[in-house]
Amino acid sequence: MKLIQKLGLVVVTVCLIALVLVQGIGAIGNAAVGEYSCYCTQPVLSLTQENIYWGSFAAYEARTLSVDYDVSNLSDNYANAHNLQIVGTSNTGGVSSINNGRDINMVSAGECELVTVKYNVPPGVGAFNTRVYATTKDQCGNSYDYPGPMPTP
Repeated sequence: MKLIQKLGLVVVTVCLIALVLVQGIGAIGNAAVGEYSCYCTQPVLSLTQENIYWGSFAAYEARTLSVDYDVSNLSDNYANAHNLQIVGTSNTGGVSSINNGRDINMVSAGECELVTVKYNVPPGVGAFNTRVYATTKDQCGNSYDYPGPMPTP
């Protein structure tokens, strides 16, 4: 009789453990396929000018100025910036951008990426202002423009 009671207790214990495991695995499965709104939020991006230089003497003669920018994702959640592209610039002094740099696959939250924009600087221009326009997507495919849509000429 004591053996049957012990076996019964073991069976009940095993069944409870199995029930907890099944519920736990089910909860993990739901978490894995659930959608989280923090993934689908606009990334907080910042652009910082790092270096300004003539890439070579030939670039100087061609008036092709290179400017390195750090694109930082200041988001404090999982708002990664996907497929980031610099789409153009708005410049003073007759300066024009001739190469908007590489497309960036992803700037993860809390990270930064370097991109180089090349400008054609006309002779006689010693300084100019530029406004850089970019576009990116969140993890859900929603598009965002920085600092807003690129103005049409």
